[in-house]
Amino acid sequence: MLSVGSVLEAVYADGWDGGWDGVVINPLARAVAEARDAAGEPYSVVLLADGRRHAVLDISWGDGYCCVSRCDPAGRPLSRHELRGTPDGDLFVRQARTWAGPPDAGEQEYPHVAARHVTTYRLGGEREDVDEPRGDRGSRHVSRTLQDPPRLPVPRFGQWHHLPGIAGDGVEAIVDATRNPMPVRADSRPPWRPPRPLRPERLEELFTAGAERAIRDRRLRLSVHAAGSLSLPSGRLVATDPAWLSHEARPFTVTVPPGAYPVTISVATFADDPGHSRVAAARLDVTGRAVAQWELALRDGQDLLDLGYRQFFGFAVDAGMACFTDAGACRRLTEAWRALDGLVHPRYRAIGDGDGDGDGDGDMVAWSSGWGDGSYPTWIGRDTTGAVACFIADMRLFPADSEAHGQRSG
Repeated sequence: MLSVGSVLEAVYADGWDGGWDGVVINPLARAVAEARDAAGEPYSVVLLADGRRHAVLDISWGDGYCCVSRCDPAGRPLSRHELRGTPDGDLFVRQARTWAGPPDAGEQEYPHVAARHVTTYRLGGEREDVDEPRGDRGSRHVSRTLQDPPRLPVPRFGQWHHLPGIAGDGVEAIVDATRNPMPVRADSRPPWRPPRPLRPERLEELFTAGAERAIRDRRLRLSVHAAGSLSLPSGRLVATDPAWLSHEARPFTVTVPPGAYPVTISVATFADDPGHSRVAAARLDVTGRAVAQWELALRDGQDLLDLGYRQFFGFAVDAGMACFTDAGACRRLTEAWRALDGLVHPRYRAIGDGDGDGDGDGDMVAWSSGWGDGSYPTWIGRDTTGAVACFIADMRLFPADSEAHGQRSG
């Protein structure tokens, strides 16, 4: 911890590659960093104390994000504070992590044996504390209280001295370093990414019959198939692996009026192998109106602020099948699915309550899950009035999608 009145020196860069022999990645001129700040683009500020790295600010105001990481003279982590933007235009502390001792632990051992404490805040006034006094080797204590998060204004470029203060540093000023004493390295990839969750890509095209998409050097042609209507008497939609209906039946938080809604399946067929096809997506139409904006479908307890770069909350598949159903039908459909022994032929089917009837409306619409097991996002399409127009379960067949990092919902 710095004493009150300390002055730190700033080095601008794409970021910092940590560790004992950490280096500054792609140093930037002040003017370049200032231009990124104004444009809301990512950059980092490495803060030096007596010529050594003391803290790193990773900043991307366009994403409402700033992370303040502090280390000791040996380069071991002391604290990490993640700040996020609020609807009011200021910042709040989303999460604070701290590590403490033992002083003789090496670089690889330290993160595992140091005492750890994590505090997570939500704007609604919830606070969760996780305390692990012996790191990996001891107990874990969790407590929850009601407390509003600490808030502070978005700083102007160069006026960052109050940011280290959230970790207890008494910094009076931050000035530009006259020279950079730290080792540097050029790299074509930045060492960190701002927390930009996965965004939907070309979803409408998946339901355009005859459209073509490429996987490496192979072409796939899309076809669109009606799978009947899904009965949603509660208006609470569930997307899951049908083999998990008994214990993974958590509906999305966004509901629709009770009723029956048509489900359409997008199938991608290899142009050079017509016998090889895969389900690309499943769409449940609520109004049939054009989609003006997309959002990730969430379940209770999920928060977009918990997602990192190109991550998403999705439903997990372990048996090669996915389905839509109503939250109130999950328990009674468990036996119906077992009676089918997981058989769905062709690649999609509407399933009735207990009789396995695939004709017409169904209590479940099941389909084979893209390339197989994995985690898959569901997107909500809203029209120009903000009303729900559709839900799309994206089976992530194509390369742009496969770069994403899935995060399973718990």
